[in-house]
Amino acid sequence: MTYAYASKDKQQDISTNATVVFQTVKAAVQLQNSQGNFIDQGTVQYYSGAWRDLGITTNGIARTKELLPNSYSFRMTYAYVSAR
Repeated sequence: MTYAYASKDKQQDISTNATVVFQTVKAAVQLQNSQGNFIDQGTVQYYSGAWRDLGITTNGIARTKELLPNSYSFRMTYAYVSAR
């Protein structure tokens, strides 16, 4: 299965179950200040073959995105500085 620039392989004996199911997970990224309060204007990306936009934080949370259950790198840019 390929979805949102990522892929997932699955092996299944279809003689016992002919329906192969792939399920996504909802990823959410938060930006908090030093006191733990949510803050805005952070730009979030995730890496899947290249850096892909996830969104800009609003009320401290970037837009959630359904992704395949893989391991991803995430990058936040805030005040012109990036951190992974």
